[in-house]
Amino acid sequence: MLELSIVNQQIAIAGKVLQGETQKNISGAIVAIIEMPEKFRAILSLKALQSGSQWEKMPERPDRKITSNDGYFYFTNLPPGEYLLEASLPTSPTRYNKARKEVQVSSPVNGKIPATMADIVLSPTGIKGKITDVDDSKKLITNAKVQIQDSGDITISDQQGNYRLIGLESPKSGQRNITMIVSATGYQQVSQSLNIQRGQVIAEQNFALKPK
Repeated sequence: MLELSIVNQQIAIAGKVLQGETQKNISGAIVAIIEMPEKFRAILSLKALQSGSQWEKMPERPDRKITSNDGYFYFTNLPPGEYLLEASLPTSPTRYNKARKEVQVSSPVNGKIPATMADIVLSPTGIKGKITDVDDSKKLITNAKVQIQDSGDITISDQQGNYRLIGLESPKSGQRNITMIVSATGYQQVSQSLNIQRGQVIAEQNFALKPK
């Protein structure tokens, strides 16, 4: 659990970065303040002047944080006002859309800054669906292998025949054409071409396999 006070500092904004499809915590995401009150902008200008050329190279700053292993981030000692946060995942920039969130920081009460909670959800690129028998749609196929041709993206269908491929490579704009290959023991392999777009999950991309 995140403590709402740090030694000699007060947390003004705190939250988690989550994956949109699974709600799993995302570590290593960058959360940056990209719009802010003028008072905070002046504080940053002074700190940038003091830091010199190292300012842009600093992984974390008063206006930029990296999420911890449990997905948490926090900003401390912020002046009251409206802020705009932007989250991104630099280790997988082509697999997730950036996400933004507006946050209001309140004025201190009895000398303490009220902490504002602000979770941010990153939308992944993905595909999900169900694998069934072509002759009997109620017959669910488990342990079917679903993969993207010429890539390392692969998954296995679960006990309900469901599969999910999340965090696929995709261009910043436009679409990527991929070929999906589905195979299972005792069934003929099938393939299908489709287009994916960053930040979107294609639902109900189902496959019906024909027995050998």
